[in-house]
Amino acid sequence: MPDTPGSSQPRTAASPRRSPGRRILFVCVMLVALEAAGWLGDYIYGYHQRLLAALAMMRLNTQPIPALSDISNDRELTLRDATDGPEPAEPYKIGGVDIGSAGPWLKMRKALPEEVVRNGEHRVFVIGGSAAFGFPYRYADTFPSLVEPMLADLPIRILNAAQVGLTSGELAPVVDQAVRFYKPTTIVLFLGNNEWFHWQPLPKPPPSQRPQTQQPGETSINILRTLAHSRALSAVEYATVQWTVASRRARQDAARRSRTRDSFESHHELIGVDYAVAMPLPPERYAASQWLTVRKKYLDTFRSNLQKMIHSAREANVSVILLTVPFNPRLSPAWKHRQPHSFIPEHRQQVTAAIAEAARAVKQKRFDTGLATVDDALELDPHPAVLHYLRAQCLEGLQQHEQAELAYGESREKMMGNLGSRLSINRIITEVARKSDTPLIDVQAVFQQYGALRERYYNVDLIHDDCHPTPLGHQLIAESLAPLLRSAITGSGSP
Repeated sequence: MPDTPGSSQPRTAASPRRSPGRRILFVCVMLVALEAAGWLGDYIYGYHQRLLAALAMMRLNTQPIPALSDISNDRELTLRDATDGPEPAEPYKIGGVDIGSAGPWLKMRKALPEEVVRNGEHRVFVIGGSAAFGFPYRYADTFPSLVEPMLADLPIRILNAAQVGLTSGELAPVVDQAVRFYKPTTIVLFLGNNEWFHWQPLPKPPPSQRPQTQQPGETSINILRTLAHSRALSAVEYATVQWTVASRRARQDAARRSRTRDSFESHHELIGVDYAVAMPLPPERYAASQWLTVRKKYLDTFRSNLQKMIHSAREANVSVILLTVPFNPRLSPAWKHRQPHSFIPEHRQQVTAAIAEAARAVKQKRFDTGLATVDDALELDPHPAVLHYLRAQCLEGLQQHEQAELAYGESREKMMGNLGSRLSINRIITEVARKSDTPLIDVQAVFQQYGALRERYYNVDLIHDDCHPTPLGHQLIAESLAPLLRSAITGSGSP
């Protein structure tokens, strides 16, 4: 029956519905709020730069990086922040060893020429890798900070443009930026630790198999870097990276406690040869003879990159000071990579047996016997870093410290991959300095002289981790650098 004007029927109240436009607006407001929270969190904790640094370190390369050109005209330069940033959540621990007084502190800042360039002052840029950055110590304990008071009578400003993990090819654009936009008087180049930072002895898998690595691919890293432009997504990525690192450290600690040797972990053993003896690089996985060719190619590229950086500075009338790289001579040969026990197939069985016998002799403190065994094996195959390390341990056990230090240096020279070829890197730096008439500080020699005078060999007071000078080491560098900077500045005229 149809409703009449007088009839009353109950009506269901219609629920209000938001328009699509209001829903989209609500989502946009929430996204903006999340992004704003991300920017605030990054301002407080500085995780964005740490994430980008971590992603850069995940890259793998099988070829050296030539000097990259700065063709973008990017005027923004990344500098180390003198304020250090927040306290680390836990102490710096590497290779199972706690490094006292180390953060690590990694705070950086972006700078533009108008914020940095001042009339009436001489700007000195420090450019290099993590050793130049001062990792893992406070800025006040690093040589860029320590050298300024030594030159307090001069209008000088030290700017630390070092970048953790960068190779010489990747640092070339930093030199270009500095000389083109920041009008420096002098550039201090302290590099050479990272040439093989991203290198891996990757085997060639059968066509039916995909290469297996524990690292993300280049495409994945590029996607993560792109997404990291959002500070909110950066926070998620950084938390994931931190969780991954913590999980890896937990695995390493568990392996150390149980002494398992079933899978290789980099940074397992800071000092010693046990891990390198137990975890060799099998010849079927990588032909050790390839390393000799790869090594030369990387060293030649390093020399070329260094020459190009000096040329770039000289063209802008900027003086350059070169530093050799100091190193921890007793660093485990298997610090980042498995090491071959033999490079010459016809002697592999004898050399491998000699390594096992010498390792037993060292543990039993039969150092004379171990030394004779190693020397015989080196006559057959002079290339394995493990053999040179065992020789050094025998000499150290016999209290022949100066010879032991040389033998440890040979082990670092023969070490395959990252942080190997230390003597060759320093020889190239020295040769380039001589041929280009560039002032040089032989930091490794300074460190060795300091230790020998005090009978504190092996840089034990000057490098506590794999390759980074301690605050005392930075003090020695500053004392050596100050007179060269004074000479460069007083001879350059007005800024």
